[in-house]
Amino acid sequence: MFRATAPVRSAAPAADGTTGDAAGGRGDGPADGPARVPRLVRAGRYAPAGPGTPYVPAADREGFYRQLGDPHGVPFDRAGFAGAPRRTSVELARCALAELGPLTAEDSPDLVVVAYAAPDFEHSQLVASCVQELLPGEPLAFALSDQGVLAPFSALRTAVEYARRCGFRRLLMLAVDQSSQPFAVPAGHPGAVRADAAVALLFEWSGAAAPVRGMGQHSWPAPGPAAPWDAELPLVAGAGVRTAVPGVWPWATWAGPGQPATAVWSALADLVGGGPARVVVADHDPEREMLAHCTLDLGAPAPRTSTGE
Repeated sequence: MFRATAPVRSAAPAADGTTGDAAGGRGDGPADGPARVPRLVRAGRYAPAGPGTPYVPAADREGFYRQLGDPHGVPFDRAGFAGAPRRTSVELARCALAELGPLTAEDSPDLVVVAYAAPDFEHSQLVASCVQELLPGEPLAFALSDQGVLAPFSALRTAVEYARRCGFRRLLMLAVDQSSQPFAVPAGHPGAVRADAAVALLFEWSGAAAPVRGMGQHSWPAPGPAAPWDAELPLVAGAGVRTAVPGVWPWATWAGPGQPATAVWSALADLVGGGPARVVVADHDPEREMLAHCTLDLGAPAPRTSTGE
């Protein structure tokens, strides 16, 4: 049986009457302590360039793609798929994890959440399972999708809720954009992936069961009212935020198009170790008319990045 929400860990009351993490969990503060924000401690980014391996036709695989598309009247785009790089989501995620640097048992994550906007063309492998086996301690790992550009925000919110309820301290969020698709994607579609990329972000949650500060998702037809976050903080955002929340941003980094799940987080990764101490990350999904944002502390050695070449 699968659980859709983080399990609640019960604990016996301590001598002072406190419960939960304050009474013997792995956290370091009382359950009703001040609100906290996650801290980004390490980042790795993988953005390969150039073509992939030559396409080798396979009748059974091509037949499978045709069967997938037939009920929807969508033909298999053989020429487009043959010309695509065909790097799997597993390959991209593993490379981003490698760029994160070595992880010991002490700093390895308790939880891994994979987020993506476009499905993988290779259905025989699961990113979460393949990544889990590379990490010490066999952390809990699963994936989150079907939320477009906002999938990584939901992944991070879910990870933090698990941390608050289960006493987790280290959280890994993997965002993946895999561009190869066996079906043609409309050129102007906001969810279309135009280049392969993956980002690995290792967070620390030291707030135990304390409330989370500066994180939310809102129904947001563009343009909307004033920003629902601290506008004094530096902003890392998708281009859609310019339209969704009009205003003057004195310190902003804008992510480009073509990588719906990773663009904003790639821009964030570039700031680790050399940017501001605290930032707001935000993006807007015009199809769902939703705005997502989170406030993060930064601080750690500079990220390991790679062009994939």
